[in-house]
Amino acid sequence: MAEFDFKEAVARAHLDYVGPAFPLWWGKNKTKFVLPNLKNFTFKPGQKYFTTLTLSYKGEKFAFPNEPLISLSLSKTIVETATVGKYRRGTVKEYICTEDYQVSIRGVCIDEDDMDSYPAEQVDTIRRMFEINDALDIVSNPFLELFEIRKLVLKEIAWDDMEGKQGQQRFTISAVSDQDFYADLKETDSTRTNFLSS
Repeated sequence: MAEFDFKEAVARAHLDYVGPAFPLWWGKNKTKFVLPNLKNFTFKPGQKYFTTLTLSYKGEKFAFPNEPLISLSLSKTIVETATVGKYRRGTVKEYICTEDYQVSIRGVCIDEDDMDSYPAEQVDTIRRMFEINDALDIVSNPFLELFEIRKLVLKEIAWDDMEGKQGQQRFTISAVSDQDFYADLKETDSTRTNFLSS
C-alpha cells in the first residue's frame, strides 16, 4: 500500500493543490523546495507553513491532526487626524497600540488507519478544545515561538463540507494570540521605571 501524504491532503483540501507533473524530476529536486531551517528562518507575510500544533488547558493536551496550515497577520491601531491648512497635505498619525496576532489554523481530519471511515475521534478532540472559553497554552511550536505567541484564544470554527470524501473532514479555526495580564503589568512597570530614571 502506498504511503499516505498528509501534507498533500491538507493542501489539496484547502488550496486545491496539485502535485508535480514530473515525479522523477521532483524526486531529484524536491530538496530545493522544502521549508527553510528555523536557524535561517525568514518570514514572508501571508505565507503558510506546515507544522505540528498542540495546545493544552489545565493539564489536558489537544493535538491538531495531520499538520495543519498556520498563517498569521498583525495590525496596528493608528488614529489619523486631518490637518488644516492650504499647503498641508496628508494627516497626522498617532500610534495607539499593536493588536493581537490573528491566527488562522486550517487542517483536515483523516484516520490514517481507516481512511474510509469518518474521523470522529479527531473531530471530537477539536470540538472539545473549541468549547474551552479561555486561553490555551501552546505546548511546542517553533514557528509561533518565533513571534513569542505562547497562548491562543479560539474565536471561530468552520466545519467545511467534503463532498465525496466520507473519510475526511476539513476545518478552519480563527484564533487570536493572548498574553498574561501579569506580563503586561511587568512591562508597564519596566517602562515607568525607565521613564522616571531618564
